Amino acid sequence: MSDFIYRPQIEVLSAADCIRRRQWSDEDKYRIGEESFVGHRQVTATARRHGICRSLLTIWRRQYRNGELGAGR
Repeated sequence: MSDFIYRPQIEVLSAADCIRRRQWSDEDKYRIGEESFVGHRQVTATARRHGICRSLLTIWRRQYRNGELGAGR
């Protein structure tokens, strides 16, 4: 019997290895939210164009309608 035991290598990831979250200003959120209301079925296309997920844009659209974003006040 062999003394060799198979141990797979483990890769350790640190916070420095990944991309940091983007910070969106209220003006950017307002502008992107406003853009998403122009035309028919623009939510998905607008989110894809700006590299954000559709659910985040939905939250921004709600904030836009309620006047909760900085430029809308």
